[in-house]
Amino acid sequence: MPERPEEEALSRFAHAFGSPLTAIQGAVRMLIFLGKEATGEQQQLLEIVERNCQRLTDTVQALLGRASLDGGSVRVSIPVEQLGEGTASPEGAADLLVRGAAASLPSDRPLILVVDDDPTARELLARPLREAGYGVATAADGTAAVDLARVRPPDLITLDLDMPGVDGHHLLTVFKDDPNLKDIPVLVVSVLAASGRLQVPGAVGALAKPVRREIFLQAVNDLLRSPPESVLRRGKILLVDDEEDIRRTLAAELTEQGYAVFALGEGSATVEAVRFWEPDLVLLDLRLPDAYGMDLLQVLKEDWRTSQIPIILVSVEQRPEEKARAFQLGADDYVTKPFSTVELMARVEAMLRRKEIEFTINPSTRLPGNIAIERALRQRIASGTPFAVCYADLDNFKAYNDVYGFLRGDGVIHQTARVLVEAVRGLGDAEDFIGHVGGDDFVLVTTPERAEAICRRVAEEFAQVIPLYYDAEARARGYIECEDRHGQPVRFPLMTITQVIISNERRHIEHPGQIADIAAELKRKAKTMPGSTILRDRRSG
Repeated sequence: MPERPEEEALSRFAHAFGSPLTAIQGAVRMLIFLGKEATGEQQQLLEIVERNCQRLTDTVQALLGRASLDGGSVRVSIPVEQLGEGTASPEGAADLLVRGAAASLPSDRPLILVVDDDPTARELLARPLREAGYGVATAADGTAAVDLARVRPPDLITLDLDMPGVDGHHLLTVFKDDPNLKDIPVLVVSVLAASGRLQVPGAVGALAKPVRREIFLQAVNDLLRSPPESVLRRGKILLVDDEEDIRRTLAAELTEQGYAVFALGEGSATVEAVRFWEPDLVLLDLRLPDAYGMDLLQVLKEDWRTSQIPIILVSVEQRPEEKARAFQLGADDYVTKPFSTVELMARVEAMLRRKEIEFTINPSTRLPGNIAIERALRQRIASGTPFAVCYADLDNFKAYNDVYGFLRGDGVIHQTARVLVEAVRGLGDAEDFIGHVGGDDFVLVTTPERAEAICRRVAEEFAQVIPLYYDAEARARGYIECEDRHGQPVRFPLMTITQVIISNERRHIEHPGQIADIAAELKRKAKTMPGSTILRDRRSG
């Protein structure tokens, strides 16, 4: 008996869902039957696929059972009170799909979630990750990404910014506002990063599309490396040489010596790799099939973002004029092939030592500068042991400089450094650290129980010695006088010192920038108080 038009329409609707699912289930069961020689992991994956096919079939059958024809459309109507176990809503079906996908993901290796609405871009990122041994999940939109991450939190998220609906900027905010997802590193992969200047708050970095495979994998490897290991590395070295044997030999030797190595076989990726990876030193072959080392050297040395990174050129070219040109363009060293590996390692170590001294020592006080300060803070954070950071700066120092000149101002800075060093020498221990940020700003890192005593000693010694830097009349008056920007005379008291203390005793600290933000807020408050002030973060004990 022929079906009525309504029954025929619903039958076609059911067939559209049921036939593909039946075929998939049949194929999976056949694979299970034929896969008796499969490994335990392969067999387990097949069983996961079969189980989730059945769950999906049950969900589809529940939907089809409530389908009806409404004019020229099929309508599925499920009363809210009947949404329970065994009856799936469309949202429930989506949840089953997400949970089924999450259940099939490997749990024995790092998981990367690739979020991009472009299927080609997703595959270009996912394929090298799979080949490198990572577990990979993909999402085409923000909703799928958030749902999947909540069911199976990944170890790293790669995120496109330009997506329909919820774009990458807003999606990143959602991730960072979720207490269970906020600590997952997010690497932005976007065409917007092509300028090399893209900064996305909350992201650990940004790579430009189309992303190069070597740079992408190195970035992922670095981001998944545990902090203690990265802190203990002697430095990061970018090795660029088209000869595979040389790359392997040097990379193995450098790694054995404790360096983190990123090896490239092509010159065209060098500039992008340097800008993203920020190595401590570059070993650059002069003759590359796709780029000329001199051109790369010139680009890197003319870019303020990379100009301070040491570059050692390696070349078979031994002509004096070629070497002279390299040094004129900013090369820090030049090694000719064939070379001794022992000699090259010695040159690398010497170059890094020299650059570390140049970039970590404040030329005025000879105390460690900003790079060394950040390194010291990162090491304390990574160690997990209790520590306290004291920020110190001078009150009314600018007025003193205006009245007495910068040479006498430098004398005050040097004296402040001596006071800090003597206080730590008397009350601290060998592990304490003193750094000079610049100007009249200093940083001291010690243990929480020593911090206040050291700061009190600094304030006492500073109060005793600083009046000697003023003329007798100013000392007697207790102030100096100079004009403000409007030409009006203003009185400034003798210099005092403000010190603020932050520790990790009662506050979880993850990054040096977090310490600086807390210190800035405390200093604003402390500067409103008269005289030398010591203010401790209320959450620091």
